[in-house]
Amino acid sequence: MKFNIAYMGPEWLFHLRRDFILVLKYSLEDLGHDVALAGTSLDGSRFNLLIGAYALKPDLIAQIAKSGAAFAHINTEIIGNDMLNRNPDKADFLGDYLPSMEAGSFVWDVVLDNVPEYESYGVNALFLRWGSHPKMADIQHRQEKELDYYFFGMLSERRKRLLQSLKAAGLRGTADHSCPYFLRNDRISRAKVQLNLIQDDKYTHVNSFRICYLADNACCILTEKEHDPANYLKYADVVQVSDLTEAVREYAASGRWKDRGDKARADFAEHSMNSIVEELLDKSFAAVR
Repeated sequence: MKFNIAYMGPEWLFHLRRDFILVLKYSLEDLGHDVALAGTSLDGSRFNLLIGAYALKPDLIAQIAKSGAAFAHINTEIIGNDMLNRNPDKADFLGDYLPSMEAGSFVWDVVLDNVPEYESYGVNALFLRWGSHPKMADIQHRQEKELDYYFFGMLSERRKRLLQSLKAAGLRGTADHSCPYFLRNDRISRAKVQLNLIQDDKYTHVNSFRICYLADNACCILTEKEHDPANYLKYADVVQVSDLTEAVREYAASGRWKDRGDKARADFAEHSMNSIVEELLDKSFAAVR
């Protein structure tokens, strides 16, 4: 089968979705499918998997269903109470995004809690778990790592405060909001500990994109406790905010980060992305035949 993966989300988020797009592409190709990456364009000759379409303007998202192309949505955002990402302006979801999902063949959703929400809308939705793929292990770790920690992701005020407290304690590290993936990967390779921090009180769901990419690359991850029904945090060590500074210091100084990273990769390898995608394809296309 021929697929087109189209990313339609915010440009500044693309570097954080790049890993997810690639692991999906690699698995589809391993299963014998022809996969194209066409930016924001739909391809009428392929089945289109759309990521991030929630961010399109209303007139553009309406054009998806009118295009005549076969498509399905892959949702990455939080859905609940007829809202998208807890935005009280329900028109963003009910008026624009939901009708496009209803018009598509199915929905794959990366947030496990979202899946039951679709039942009331009559949308065929399945949970898309992130799994391991050998091609995603693309970090070339330095033998000598000069950074104690590294964080990549949106630098909310809460995260900035936590990161500043680490620096004030004399720990060596850095953080990036938006940078090319090759720079991000270089910084990952130079850091002993990778951090997973809650964005703010509104967004407390686990960030599977960050956790799983790091686990596939044998990274030691220290994380806050997040809402995690899919149990992604098993690939990380959970610490309290009050203990974060000392935990980073201890892992970095003792060398514990080495064994913890190896264990993360071994545990994550139990979930093959190829098997996950194969099962989803069977279930999704059986439902639309």
